[in-house]
Amino acid sequence: MDICLLTENINENSGGIIDILEEESVAVYVFLYNEFLKGDVTLNPVFQFMYRSFYRLDNAGLTSEFKTAYFELMQQYRNKDNINPKEIIEELYKYKRRKGDHSIQFSFTTKLINMIDPTYPIYDSEVARVFQFSTYHLKDNAKKIARYLDQQNTIVQTYNKIIEENLLAQSLAVFHNKYKKYNLPLIKKT
Repeated sequence: MDICLLTENINENSGGIIDILEEESVAVYVFLYNEFLKGDVTLNPVFQFMYRSFYRLDNAGLTSEFKTAYFELMQQYRNKDNINPKEIIEELYKYKRRKGDHSIQFSFTTKLINMIDPTYPIYDSEVARVFQFSTYHLKDNAKKIARYLDQQNTIVQTYNKIIEENLLAQSLAVFHNKYKKYNLPLIKKT
């Protein structure tokens, strides 16, 4: 992937890209982050409901036990300086999905970490598509987790380069102009 070509295309199409992003999504993220900062998320059912809805946790075939553990982990890790995604993945793997199997929930793990540390990028199917990543053919869990972590490292390095070299200046200006009333971390705008 050519990062300069990608960011050039994003900048050229920034108006249309930003128009697709609905204000509701920005407002809900800001609400969630502010609620997270207020205190213990395990005691905040409104935060949990909004978070589950926003990140589609309720649409992923996960059990209530998984969701309870998820928010307990978010609370447990909230004050840690270095969060090891592999630990969270392995802990969440213990909980079966509704269809009775276990699964690696890497995307939800990155969303959990991102709520604690907004500089940690989210990995989801859209991000994987942009980076042309795939893990579907891997059956071995250890190899799959290693691949996810390697791909996440590539995303982190790419975001760092974009920010350090200010490669999305035009897009960020358009975003700021449209959503200036929302205080978002730079990485969320990128």
